[in-house]
Amino acid sequence: MRMALDASWPDDRADVLRPRSFEFDIRVTDLDENGLDAQPFGIIRLDREGTILSYNLYEEKEARRKRQDVVGRNFFTEVAPCTKVKAFHGRFRDGVKRRELEATFGFVFCLRHVTRNVDVSLFYKRAESEDKDSIWVFIRG
Repeated sequence: MRMALDASWPDDRADVLRPRSFEFDIRVTDLDENGLDAQPFGIIRLDREGTILSYNLYEEKEARRKRQDVVGRNFFTEVAPCTKVKAFHGRFRDGVKRRELEATFGFVFCLRHVTRNVDVSLFYKRAESEDKDSIWVFIRG
């Protein structure tokens, strides 16, 4: 996957590839489960209510949570309640209302076994009908 470096990131992090936009050579949101599992970063796909629809292998390993234990559950209330804050859940809700979201921000996941300092990207993907829309969460770090 080729991504452009964003020059606005601090020099000490310049070695880390960051998407400037979600236009990748490989369209991540179009990949099947095997394609999602092959990616070198965490990927979670949510519905408009925050229910987890997809959870890739990388995120499964980093979060130490099996996908069968999280798919079908609410990300914000059941799986990662530390994300139910304005910086994360607020952006999600605003994006759902507008049916448009493309945001990247730093976040600290406070998990039982570890604290993870990550960069989170949220991307809203429209479908033919609103009830088929999805919100993609990309986690790096």
